[in-house]
Amino acid sequence: MKMVKVCSPGTSANLGPGYDVFGLALYEPYDTITIMKTDDDEKITISMEGEKCEEIPTDVDKNTAGVVAKKMMEDFNISDNIHIHIEKGIKPGSGLGSSSASCAGVAVAMNELFDLKLSKLEITKYASLGEAVAAGVPHADNVAPAIFGGFTMVVNYEPLEVLHTHVEFEVLVALPNIQISTKEAREIVPKNIPIKDMVNNVGKACGMVYALHTNNIELFGKYMMQDAVVEPCRASLIDGYSEIKEKVKDLVYGITISGSGPAIISLPKKEHVLEVKKIFKETWDCPIYYTKLGPGAYVLESK
Repeated sequence: MKMVKVCSPGTSANLGPGYDVFGLALYEPYDTITIMKTDDDEKITISMEGEKCEEIPTDVDKNTAGVVAKKMMEDFNISDNIHIHIEKGIKPGSGLGSSSASCAGVAVAMNELFDLKLSKLEITKYASLGEAVAAGVPHADNVAPAIFGGFTMVVNYEPLEVLHTHVEFEVLVALPNIQISTKEAREIVPKNIPIKDMVNNVGKACGMVYALHTNNIELFGKYMMQDAVVEPCRASLIDGYSEIKEKVKDLVYGITISGSGPAIISLPKKEHVLEVKKIFKETWDCPIYYTKLGPGAYVLESK
């Protein structure tokens, strides 16, 4: 095998009270990652295309995907040289797992290209290493759904444990034209949390899992809105978010900040989808995705 092309989905993490634990894989947007064996002198080369790709370094040690590929090549003593080409369909700094899609896609492609026979959990471990470049620390709340698909819960880190369930519902995502640094968004999260807020978030997170188990999307959305710790801090980074949340509260089952933002994810009531889209558009004049939950990264082509 000389080449593998992978589709790697955008993701929404946290989902309100599930900070660094919950994640959803989206059907769109997505990145397309191609890895091919080469005769180049360099061990790993990287090229990019897509929106704001010029802002992403192609130096292997500074690129999230490059870090993942390098570590996998070292661990498995891979002697081939490779070229990684990333087509960014997910805008960097969007809150939709842009860096995670690249990390996950490369890890899946490497596993396929070199027949490493890794489990999804092992692939997730490698993909999470690339997140340290973007966020300052390795974390898996975005790469887990990007690999497993559906709804995931990262329940432990040492060792990494991921729980996964397949769910089906539709979401409406708005992507305001605001740049937010993942590192900055993590730094403003409070280091000390009152017991009552911790209890609130644990309770609401448990309620969200129960809601999925009983297929109660209304309950899932209701609890998704009730984060007492992270969302109140990050809301100030997104102009107009608090006003929007108030405007659409009766038109959606739930609404919250996707990941570190600025993307906003909502669960609209079917009869109000167009109305919610109009409110989003009038406020931010931004890209809007009405999409469903999707599978994890998968191979599009290999030869």
